[in-house]
Amino acid sequence: MLRAELVIRFYMLPSIMQMRLQQLEDNVVRVLKLLNEYRVELIDEPDPGTKNKYRRRIEDLRKQRDEYESELIAIQEQLTKEQPKEQISIITSQLQQIDSKLNWLADSQAALHQTIFVHFTTDEKDLVAPIANQLEEAQVVEVESVLEVVESNQVSEEETKLVLTQLQQTLALLKEKGFQLPSGNEAIVEVLNHPTLDAKQALKVSIPIIPFLLSYEGELGLGTGIKIKEIWERWKTKSWNK
Repeated sequence: MLRAELVIRFYMLPSIMQMRLQQLEDNVVRVLKLLNEYRVELIDEPDPGTKNKYRRRIEDLRKQRDEYESELIAIQEQLTKEQPKEQISIITSQLQQIDSKLNWLADSQAALHQTIFVHFTTDEKDLVAPIANQLEEAQVVEVESVLEVVESNQVSEEETKLVLTQLQQTLALLKEKGFQLPSGNEAIVEVLNHPTLDAKQALKVSIPIIPFLLSYEGELGLGTGIKIKEIWERWKTKSWNK
């Protein structure tokens, strides 16, 4: 009886693996198709919020792609003889196509962040890059707009100092309450607590972290006196109304 079961399993194994392989190919083709669709949407879609939605979906596809590669390796390990080499080659090629498109999208995102980095010196880029690279597209657009306002001297010295003070207090409060801040915030805290730059420069390097702080403002009731959110909206309006 045991021998008969082993024989059945021996002959069933290639069939089962073939089914898994076909299902895997179907899934890879689906990811490739969706990636093409999302790529087109990113190019044609003018709304930054909608673009962020597609970028999140693309990140999900990246994870699926990695899972499918692991699945392909597992199948190959079990099909040691008479492997369907042509089908495996096709799936491998499709995974490579997905990689190529994901790399293009990553390069596109990096180019987007360059609109922020042009406002900083090399040393300042080192300070802001860890935070700026975590911004979503809509946030990049806002940060770039506010940087233009600050650089064009549309922000008074008094307002600059008030905002810097509140940023310092807000970051300290978030740390005290254990809220998760983006990696790289320590450098901004250092600038605010022990400024080696003038007030305008300190404000500039702090601007990329403000979108993250705004996500906590309502929860913590931040903004006694001067409110970061109100000022942020006013600065954006100044830029967009130029």
